[in-house]
Amino acid sequence: MMKKAVILLLILAFAANIGLAKDFRAVKVKKFLAKYPGSPLRGHEHEILYWADKFKLDYRLYLAIAGAESTFGRRYPKHNRNLTGILNGSTHFESIYDNIYQTQKLIATGKWYKKYRSTKNLMDLIYVYKGVPPYDHYFRNIKSIMQAIESVPVEKEKMAYQSWLAKINTSLFLEEIVRRKPKESATAWNAVRYDKYQSRRGNSVDMKEIAKMLAEITNNLAAYRIGITKIALESKLNGQ
Repeated sequence: MMKKAVILLLILAFAANIGLAKDFRAVKVKKFLAKYPGSPLRGHEHEILYWADKFKLDYRLYLAIAGAESTFGRRYPKHNRNLTGILNGSTHFESIYDNIYQTQKLIATGKWYKKYRSTKNLMDLIYVYKGVPPYDHYFRNIKSIMQAIESVPVEKEKMAYQSWLAKINTSLFLEEIVRRKPKESATAWNAVRYDKYQSRRGNSVDMKEIAKMLAEITNNLAAYRIGITKIALESKLNGQ
């Protein structure tokens, strides 16, 4: 029982820390929005990415539109939360999250954007989304924001992440985790009475078994990340 408990704790800790950490697009978006204090989109990075991926859109597109229409939410009609200027800002949204979802859904499924979805040409999007000229300034604005997001450096974060991965993928790291748990409290989990446990009982951990389980988790990180994010975001949407 002790062995299973320790293995379970290690797996949960491993999954919780890695599950949402590999997508460096989120790091780019977070660092980009940090340059705009007061933007209500800060903290919504994973929501933006989730629906962009769900609808097969460029992850930078929503932010670029929000930047062009409301300076990333710093200037928008507060009564309707329309950060993206849909229908000249008259459309009402229940929340910022709803605006993130509905804007990307509109572009991904609306019949007016069918040509854009086929060509991926920004001008085909802008002709419909903006609706009236001039288009060139709007195009340059959208394009420059998308380029700025893409150019956000994440090399330091990638190096730190790779260093952390290298550290945890060693038996010494796992052994250290086990050593940090006092033997007394660990053994007490399966002892009838804390003051009558046998100190050598229940403390052995099969490191090969742990390594095997962690390898299986590593191979399924993408599915884990998408699954957890999907549950959280769709539950949030359904609750509105």
